[in-house]
Amino acid sequence: MSFEHSQRRRFAVAVALTAVLAPAVFLLDRSDDDSDATPPGTVVGTVVDPQSQALADAASEHPPTTPAETDIMGTSPIDLLRDELPESADDPATIAIPRLPHSVSGPATFSRNISQSTDCMVTATEVPFGSRVTVTNLDNNRSVDCINRIGGTRPAETVVLHADAFLQIGDLTDAPVPVQVTW
Repeated sequence: MSFEHSQRRRFAVAVALTAVLAPAVFLLDRSDDDSDATPPGTVVGTVVDPQSQALADAASEHPPTTPAETDIMGTSPIDLLRDELPESADDPATIAIPRLPHSVSGPATFSRNISQSTDCMVTATEVPFGSRVTVTNLDNNRSVDCINRIGGTRPAETVVLHADAFLQIGDLTDAPVPVQVTW
C-alpha cells in the first residue's frame, strides 16, 4: 500500500463519519421546548425608564435601617447590624466587658517565705483579710484557691502565692503572671 492510497482511505472514512454523525448530533440535540425559548448566550432584560432609575439610585445611597433580607446563613448583612459608625475609620471599636462584682486584676508572683500552701497575700485593699479568694491566670485560665491570711509590706504585685500554689496556675519562671482575683 502506498502512502497516498492510505491517506485517501483515511480521508474517505472521515468524510463518511462526518456525513453520518453531524446530522445525527443536530437531530438528537433538538428538544421539545417552546419555540420562543431564549437561545443560549442571549441576555434578556427590561428597559428602565430614567425616572425609576433615579429612584433606584437614591435608594442605594440611603440603605434601609431594618434588615430586608438575610444571607444564606440566616444572619443580617454586616452593614445592617451596625448601630452607628465610629468617629473615624482609624478609631478602634470599643467593647465594654463588665467587671465581676468582687474582683481585681493585676500581676501575681510567689514567695517561699509563705509557710502554708493555702495562704496568700492579696495587696488590694478591697479584699477582706481572712477571706477565701480564687486566683485565675489570665494567660492559661488555670485557677487556685487560697486564703488571704498573710500581712506585711505591700509588694507591687496584686497577689503573692506560696510557690506550690503558684505552680498550679503557671510555671515559676513565668512570674509575674497576669491574674484575676475573685472573692
